[in-house]
Amino acid sequence: MRGIHLVDHFEVQLIDRDKNEWESGYWVVSEETAKRLVGGHIYLHRGEGEPSHIGGDIFSFHVHPTGPEAGRIVFHFHAAVACSNITVGSEGWDNEMKIVS
Repeated sequence: MRGIHLVDHFEVQLIDRDKNEWESGYWVVSEETAKRLVGGHIYLHRGEGEPSHIGGDIFSFHVHPTGPEAGRIVFHFHAAVACSNITVGSEGWDNEMKIVS
């Protein structure tokens, strides 16, 4: 399953408790890559060697429109227990990001 592991320096936001919808941004990822990740998983880590503290199924994204984060990607996801406490190997990380296919 395709997915993205990210070192989370930003606050993860709960968008809709009833629908279990969350968002995380502001990531330097191309729109093309973000489109490919929709339907995959997101895993947010406090460090590259740490297990994920939250994650889930990416259902959409948007490009942040203004301010210092303009042009960066914000992922929208449904949190899933199966995407928490996941560790990933040290190889393949680049700029605190690792994309898996």
